[in-house]
Amino acid sequence: MIVGFANRVVRHTQVRRLGLIVTILFMNNLAVGAARSLFPVYIERDLGLSPAFTGALLSVETALGGIISVVAGAMADRLGHRLVLVIGIVGFSAGFLQFVTGVPWLLVLLAVILGLAHGMRSTAGQSYLLNASSQQSVGVATAAFFLGGTIGTAVSAAVAGPVIEAYGFGAYAVGGLVINIVPAVLTVCFLHDVRPTRRQSTGDRERSLREILVRREIFLMGGLRFFPTAFWGVWSLALPLLIFRATGSVLATALYGSAGMEVSAIGQFTIGRWSDRVGRARPIFTVLGVQVIVSLVAAIAWEHPTFLVPAGILGVVGGWTMSVLVLGTVRDRTIENERGRVVGFIHALWSFGLLLGTLLAGVLLDLHPTIPLLFAALANVAALLIALRLFREVAPPATMSETHG
Repeated sequence: MIVGFANRVVRHTQVRRLGLIVTILFMNNLAVGAARSLFPVYIERDLGLSPAFTGALLSVETALGGIISVVAGAMADRLGHRLVLVIGIVGFSAGFLQFVTGVPWLLVLLAVILGLAHGMRSTAGQSYLLNASSQQSVGVATAAFFLGGTIGTAVSAAVAGPVIEAYGFGAYAVGGLVINIVPAVLTVCFLHDVRPTRRQSTGDRERSLREILVRREIFLMGGLRFFPTAFWGVWSLALPLLIFRATGSVLATALYGSAGMEVSAIGQFTIGRWSDRVGRARPIFTVLGVQVIVSLVAAIAWEHPTFLVPAGILGVVGGWTMSVLVLGTVRDRTIENERGRVVGFIHALWSFGLLLGTLLAGVLLDLHPTIPLLFAALANVAALLIALRLFREVAPPATMSETHG
């Protein structure tokens, strides 16, 4: 009876923590989610600057987000997730300030701040999520985490368009700054750092970043994050453009994007739950195998929407579910007091994988669409080989016995 009551208390605590972090991410994305997609429009329409300048700013943002991630993870492990998360949330204000200045050097400076903020928010939020969830529920918890952000971004986009059309980018920026106060206040007032209740040795507490990163499974998990994200960088740029070229319809391209996100939401929960029941290995092999197949289909049939659209949707589902599965793998193979640094390392590789895939797609797509799509297939083959090596390792016993207080 006592054990059953204790288990119910633990589950209630985990649900409350998950609900809070999902709410925080939803509100933050509600405020800032539309900014990235609308920023190129502002640069071109209002400032008259070239798309190349926009691309450079977004590249700076992505690179800085990756660079700061490991530092942000170390800060989260030492100082707590709440401080790092609230700094990241407040730092997103730089994205709104970009909409009220036309000075190029200020736009670059704000892109640097925004990149640092993105790295800090992502690292602190994801490592908090892993510490707040159990090994048996991390798949579903991670799916809910990403879905909260996705819904926030969707609502943000739906609201931002009419506001900008009626009142301009300045009014949108002011409204976003006001809304972004809400997740910052929620974080400061209600989010409490998750501390391990099991006793930790001095060696556990003082383990350095270098000692963590030289472990083979950490590098393998990094590769498992980098290569599928490089695939996603190619996919997210190439497929919408190829579908538009194949159909000649903006509506078809928009419907593809909408269908991809809707199916992804179902896929994340389904595969997340499957991974909680059977472990991460089988779902990862399955998703990566599907991504190899759809990459090859797209490379061969890039002129035929009958094949291209279903392949594209499956690729979108795979890209989102790999985020769920890799974070679950990190949860399984790390202990709480090192998890922030590992998540930071993993997020850095996510940033650089996305940057590589996007740049390659942008350069190679007009040479011949098959070339970047074959690269996407090879990236997934590399990830499969890494997964085969990783899952020969046994998760450290310490991760199996963690509890949360």
